[in-house]
Amino acid sequence: MTWLAELRSSALVGTGRHAVPVPAAELKFRPPDGLSREELLLDQAAVADVVTRAARRPGIVDTAQLPDPAPPDDAPQASADAVRLLDLLLNQPPVGPELRTQLVTDWLQFAAASGRRVPHRLLPALLALADTKPAVAEHMQLVIGTRGRWLQGLRQQGSGPRGHAPKGSGPQDTGQRAATTYDWAELTTAGATAELERLRRSDPATARELLHAHWDTLSARERAAHVAAFAINLEPADEDLLENALDDKAKSVRDLAADLLGRLPTSARANRMATRLRPLLRVKGLLRKQFEIDLPPDPDAAALRDGIAQAPRAAEPDRLGRLDTIIRGAPLDVWTTVSGRSPAATLAMLDGEPRVIDALVVAAALRTDTEWVRALLDLRTDTRLLGCLPAAAREDAVLRHIRSGTAQSTALVPLLRELPRPWGAPLAAAVLELLTAKNGGQLTAMVSGFLPMALPPGTADQCRRLLQRSDDDAPRRRVFRDVVQYQSFRQSLTEAFQ
Repeated sequence: MTWLAELRSSALVGTGRHAVPVPAAELKFRPPDGLSREELLLDQAAVADVVTRAARRPGIVDTAQLPDPAPPDDAPQASADAVRLLDLLLNQPPVGPELRTQLVTDWLQFAAASGRRVPHRLLPALLALADTKPAVAEHMQLVIGTRGRWLQGLRQQGSGPRGHAPKGSGPQDTGQRAATTYDWAELTTAGATAELERLRRSDPATARELLHAHWDTLSARERAAHVAAFAINLEPADEDLLENALDDKAKSVRDLAADLLGRLPTSARANRMATRLRPLLRVKGLLRKQFEIDLPPDPDAAALRDGIAQAPRAAEPDRLGRLDTIIRGAPLDVWTTVSGRSPAATLAMLDGEPRVIDALVVAAALRTDTEWVRALLDLRTDTRLLGCLPAAAREDAVLRHIRSGTAQSTALVPLLRELPRPWGAPLAAAVLELLTAKNGGQLTAMVSGFLPMALPPGTADQCRRLLQRSDDDAPRRRVFRDVVQYQSFRQSLTEAFQ
């Protein structure tokens, strides 16, 4: 056994069971006297490391396989202060993961606006972060320069085709790959649905053709999952596919198709629902006009096909539920035609009909009918309606919703998340008031992921003062601290790129 093998055995089983070997004579090395067995082992291990490294020979390099050298990069680099801040964010971030991602994205946007690029030495760390953070990948292309794009190409060649999704992979593996009718069929249900959703955003017609071509080969679970993707960029051209889906054997598929057709007020199903609704509506009263609404009869075969529930065998039929289905599926102008009035005046004739109002809220929100949305908002503050307003009007509506005193945390958070950032000062003040209230801890936790980016810079001092208060709510203090850290760091970025 060689000296090196003996040394490994001693390290493996311990010096108490295997004596430390004497160094090989050719090494011309003698350990100092007086060392313990453990010290002798460590001493020789250090020598062995040096010897094995020194004896290692370089491999033979095929120069034909080497990449072309990086082209020159003439774009000006960001300033020393800006580079220092990016280095800090990439290698020793002073903030949590979410704020770090946002601040790196902010840095990239500042750099793009000023025509500066990332320094070459930070490109590997930035590209590695972009692999897991889509927001970083989205904003870095304009500022990584020629050398950054060269390095991207090398990384992609080394890892094989990025975005390939073999059979059995999940939706996260589909990437931005352009699907063909062959490889789409090879994906799992989740992967194929994710690809359909991507196509619905960029090319709805291709997504429609893809699903139509494979419809007969899919299971009921797959058909339901894929039909649900058509809620993205739903358009009248989807009607034929959805109309055919009303005849599907699976109830889950039929229900989804009926729901999506209900969002198309000009569809044939909407017209059929209008035909069913009109005979149920009458206007009564001389001085104070009101609607009188009849309940629908038992559904025939055509009504069952359109999603109106049949009577259960052992219970009374849900005729109110049938009415809800008809109202949600019929065009809203049926009501204004019968009343001869505007949406707001028509709603005034439905006093005492909360269930009907609920169904109209659903219908108006699904179709994003702005006139009806605004009229319904005068009657009730519903988050589904608020989400339909244009971005410019949404913040004012959310502010009114908060000041109404009926805002609930779980319903308020999605609206706040989707608002343009930063918010205006009045909304910021109203939200901070909710967060600092005695029962504001739950809402604080729910908005913690985006609050630092949503509050305007002027609120940093207010959050500093809130931090100084005696408050045993650690999560709430953490959120205020994140606001201060984010806005302070972003101010440093602003100054570094001036």
